[in-house]
Amino acid sequence: MPETWTPLLIAIVGVCVFLYGFSKTAMPVAGVLAGPLLAATLGATTASGFVMPLLLIADFFALARYRRHVNWPLIFRLIPGVLLGIALTALLFRFVDTQTLGRVIGVLILASVALEVWRRRFPRSVDDSPPNKLVVGFFGTLAGMTTMAANAGGTAMTLYLINMRATMLAFMGTFAWFFFVLNAIKVPILVGLGFLNTETLLADLWFVPVVVAGALAGYAIFSRMNERVFTNVALSLSAVASIWLIVHG
Repeated sequence: MPETWTPLLIAIVGVCVFLYGFSKTAMPVAGVLAGPLLAATLGATTASGFVMPLLLIADFFALARYRRHVNWPLIFRLIPGVLLGIALTALLFRFVDTQTLGRVIGVLILASVALEVWRRRFPRSVDDSPPNKLVVGFFGTLAGMTTMAANAGGTAMTLYLINMRATMLAFMGTFAWFFFVLNAIKVPILVGLGFLNTETLLADLWFVPVVVAGALAGYAIFSRMNERVFTNVALSLSAVASIWLIVHG
């Protein structure tokens, strides 16, 4: 953790933490925008340990509101692809550097966003039948790759749920359970690596009110959104996240 917490550093970290809280209860992909900024501010490894307890707090707020709306079959269908994506990324790390892999993932995400926008604008030009196993496998693999290589699994999950025609509430409930389980699995790994320790937990205490404020703000905003606005904002933020990956890797 930083030796000195300057006002600017506190402000930047605070904005990121607020976005994480907000993303869990209103617009999941918003958290992806905070990830690179927090990593650049604290360092990638420090940020991963620091943010995990705060993410879990935000996960509890999401589950408190949306847990009953989960679509478990959507999660179960995704698991094989996620595992494949994680394994594939681990293999690719031996041959491709992280930045290059991040850019490839960014291109895949951007292409997926473009295809979904095209489908919605010209519904008769694209097959509008429910996505098949190949499509599910693609998004599962993409989610696994983004989680492993770029800590941006939320973007792929967002695109998957949009393609699955999930309603807003089903989207939030499914997203909440998926990432709560994923984050809980990560905790012992981060502890074992030394990224999550007493120092990071003490720093987290100062930002708990910020993540709670973000989650509560998310409640208020989500209740005022309709399906069209929700989807359009999700696609727009996914495009921004993909462009960031293409540019920065």
